[in-house]
Amino acid sequence: MAHLTFPIVPAGLVVDVLVNLQASVLVPLRSSGAGPSPVPGKGLIDTGSDVTAVSLPILQQLGIPVVRQTTTQGIGGSVLVNLYRVSLHILDMQNVGLPWVSEASLLVTELAPGIPFDVLLGMEVLLTCKMFLDGPARQFTVEP
Repeated sequence: MAHLTFPIVPAGLVVDVLVNLQASVLVPLRSSGAGPSPVPGKGLIDTGSDVTAVSLPILQQLGIPVVRQTTTQGIGGSVLVNLYRVSLHILDMQNVGLPWVSEASLLVTELAPGIPFDVLLGMEVLLTCKMFLDGPARQFTVEP
């Protein structure tokens, strides 16, 4: 089966991502010739997080509304966060013909300011695919 392979970089397990409106909203818009283009970005796989977080500028650019608020546990304790529903794709921007890991409707939090990535990918995404880490080769593979 085809897969995505990325180098392990000093920042960690970094992947290419596309973020857009959740599919149930986007598909009817696209069928009428409307709808936003997906926003590309850099994602960091964060195995210490259960939930994926997306930067507020991307959510605002796409006009994605807040679904609800909730609290989450961070290093500093309990924090109030907004939740949004998006579609999210992990891909190789250098070879978009390879398979993508896609989530048509994913509930995400907004990413805390100051994080140097567009998306932190949580365990709920990783549990939908296979991931292989090859430390000696300094690379990792994601398989849909």
